[in-house]
Amino acid sequence: MHKKFEEVQKIDSIWPLSIMAVTLVGNWLLYFLLKHDDLTFFYISVLSVGLLSLFISSLKLSTEISNESVRYKMFPFHFKWKELSRKEIVKMEVRTYKPLQEYGGWGNRRGKSGRAYTIKGKRGLQLTLKNGDKILLGTSKADEMVKFI
Repeated sequence: MHKKFEEVQKIDSIWPLSIMAVTLVGNWLLYFLLKHDDLTFFYISVLSVGLLSLFISSLKLSTEISNESVRYKMFPFHFKWKELSRKEIVKMEVRTYKPLQEYGGWGNRRGKSGRAYTIKGKRGLQLTLKNGDKILLGTSKADEMVKFI
């Protein structure tokens, strides 16, 4: 049996770049085809969408599970690992969840089902702590995680 389960999830879809492309095309049409004079909004919107795309592309969820603890870090929200001792965890299960209904989407979220750190998908490790808090860590390796825990 493994000593440690490790997973790193990143945004690997094309949609951040698609948002940037649509914005650039829209701005190009507005300013150059319609002969708009002031380019200030053009520069601000391109810069804003570029920064947002860069931020979305930098999201990374790292998860480590060992016999002693569960560690997770969601960059750029966490620079240091968050660590939960197995003694703090009452229940640990891999489950299918509804991102929009339970948490309002993906990412670093708080919803009616507790706290969630997710990048993509609908599967995650649900942790219930002794103090009653619930934390969901998204996974794209649910089958491997089930075997480990």
